[in-house]
Amino acid sequence: MSQLQERYNKLITPEVKKKEGLWGGSEKQEENVNLISKAVDIILEQAILERASDIHFEPVKGSLRVRFRIDGILNIVLNIEEPNGSVIVRRLKVMAAVQLDTAATQGSQDGRFKQKMGVSEYDFRLASFPTVLGEKIVVRVLNSNFSAYDLPKLGFDEKNLAMIKKMLQLKNGLLLVCGPTGSGKTTSLYSMLKQINTPAINVMTLEDPVEYQIDGMNQCDIKAKSKFHFADGLKAVLRQDPDIILVGEIRDGETAEIASRAAITGHLVFSSVHANSTIGTVVRLINMGLEAYLVSYALVGIVAQRLVRRICPQCRVSYKLSAEQAEIWRQYFTEGGSQGPKPIEYSGSSAVPLTDIMSYKGLGCPSCRMTGYAGRIGLYEVLMFNEELRQAILSGQSTVDLKKISVKNGTVLLATDAVKKVLAGLTTLEEVYPILIEPS
Repeated sequence: MSQLQERYNKLITPEVKKKEGLWGGSEKQEENVNLISKAVDIILEQAILERASDIHFEPVKGSLRVRFRIDGILNIVLNIEEPNGSVIVRRLKVMAAVQLDTAATQGSQDGRFKQKMGVSEYDFRLASFPTVLGEKIVVRVLNSNFSAYDLPKLGFDEKNLAMIKKMLQLKNGLLLVCGPTGSGKTTSLYSMLKQINTPAINVMTLEDPVEYQIDGMNQCDIKAKSKFHFADGLKAVLRQDPDIILVGEIRDGETAEIASRAAITGHLVFSSVHANSTIGTVVRLINMGLEAYLVSYALVGIVAQRLVRRICPQCRVSYKLSAEQAEIWRQYFTEGGSQGPKPIEYSGSSAVPLTDIMSYKGLGCPSCRMTGYAGRIGLYEVLMFNEELRQAILSGQSTVDLKKISVKNGTVLLATDAVKKVLAGLTTLEEVYPILIEPS
């Protein structure tokens, strides 16, 4: 039984359940409201204690299932019998100031609310979605204490961090962060902005939605402005005398072109793109319809990233590779593997048998909820543009050639960074394996 289920059962005891009308009756309305509020509070509090990024409230037959997403993985933590589950959902919707009428439940809604937990204040973003069994609610947990997001804490090695800091000193250009949904792109972008945000510059952002509200930045929530989309918003931002512009995401050719032209006319522009790798981002922009010259001269850098679970430091142990794991090391981690040359070796001596290589894992302990993992760490591929790469893009060279040029000029490939973090005992072979086999 989860800790949350235990806490909920102590609050909603069998004796409490027997009281008629407790969850919606009118006789003890004040007591009802207090109990409902306490139930919601312990769910939110437990989510924060367990470092959940999202809370899923899902209707199933006869109950409401609650799941926490912790370190990227969903875990069932609570089952609430009906009609109590429906009351919990209603309470959340009241807190987020969204509509409660029956018609509103047939579509999706978005809302926000704040809650103080201990010394920290948290923002919660609510999104509803109609299912055949009722409304599903997802609550995103956002820590209002933005000081926790610093570039050095995200997992960049010294070389990559130095390249990013160098790019942040530029006065104009387009700096992109790429990766799939949930790979930490927004956190990286905000951390970069925090590094350079001062009262001497005008920072304008267009986001969908605004995740973190930061002092000193002019943030616009595109989602809340029905007549705005990224392209229109970007045109308006350019009339606000910006020094730095953040476009939450480049989704289409028009937005990409306006952002690129802003970057070559005296603005430093940050944005994100859904792409697998740094060179893949170049291809994605060209496929959106951007001319090669605009891509090559607007871009100053690209950061590709993924998030993987970090080994719990409380229960980390070393162990020797199994035969199956040794084969993975041989295939992907040594030079000349099936995925092409890798600029890293598994050992300083090729005479060391693969089965003698030491790796790391977490045994599982109360600190990590018996998972062996605690928190997440980023894997990164940082590409800083230079004249050679720009000319290669203009001449239409292949992605293979562009990748070779980037590696020659200092880019550490995503797979290589993954290997380094496995060797350093920060994460496991199982965590990085999907990154190793995914297409570039």
